[in-house]
Amino acid sequence: MEYHQLEPSAFNYGTALAHLSGSYKILSDDILASIEGAGLTNTRFVELGAAQAAAAATLADHPGTSPVDADDASIVQRVAATERSLAELREQVARLLATGAAGRTGAVDAEHDELTNALNQTGARRVLDKIAAQDQRYALLMFGIDGLPGINRIYGNSVGDNILNAFATKLAKAFPDQEAIRWSGNEFILAIPGQTMTALRAQAEEALQLLQGRKFKLRGSGEAIGTVTASAAMVAGHGNGIEWVIDEARAKLQGVMLAGGNRVVH
Repeated sequence: MEYHQLEPSAFNYGTALAHLSGSYKILSDDILASIEGAGLTNTRFVELGAAQAAAAATLADHPGTSPVDADDASIVQRVAATERSLAELREQVARLLATGAAGRTGAVDAEHDELTNALNQTGARRVLDKIAAQDQRYALLMFGIDGLPGINRIYGNSVGDNILNAFATKLAKAFPDQEAIRWSGNEFILAIPGQTMTALRAQAEEALQLLQGRKFKLRGSGEAIGTVTASAAMVAGHGNGIEWVIDEARAKLQGVMLAGGNRVVH
């Protein structure tokens, strides 16, 4: 990509991965034709990537209209699965690029967790002090990955780190207006004032569903590690010290994890 002066965006990385995988002949032929012709520009590369993504989506959504034979319907399924994998790769690349850019600009600092770029306990003080100053009811939500010690033991800490990083992304998607805090190794918290427990529970369940739907695979072998789930605990806080609220949430979270996990308790 650097040789052709292509923009190092997550989308372009995904298109490059699709080309290098050898699974997309039309895409590869078009890229090579562009290189041999007037040259491969960033605009042309983006156009080719968008066309490939649209074609794959059409095959997945309308297999009956595909030019392939009915006996080759499994190809459509593989294409759709590959597109999902590419989407996950693009997500990972976007996180890596964001982390790299943040590191160059100093945005990942003493207030942010180096792995997930969520707030750490130091950065959390800004959020918690603001809530305390408002003197109103709030909800504290604590999340944790179910069975994370076992995942680390079987697959290695790098896999566990990848899961934690992915879950931080899911929390950001489910709670777009909030700042997630990585309170400890396997504890993420959000402190949110002015919302009902019912609404927050729905958002927490969305975060759990997003993680459960993510398919994690081992790098290199591509072996799936199975479904990964998380649990969450909710505690109302007002008039009690934040440490008490966190301890209460932690006790509830540990309880739901021991009971099988993959749900929200209040």
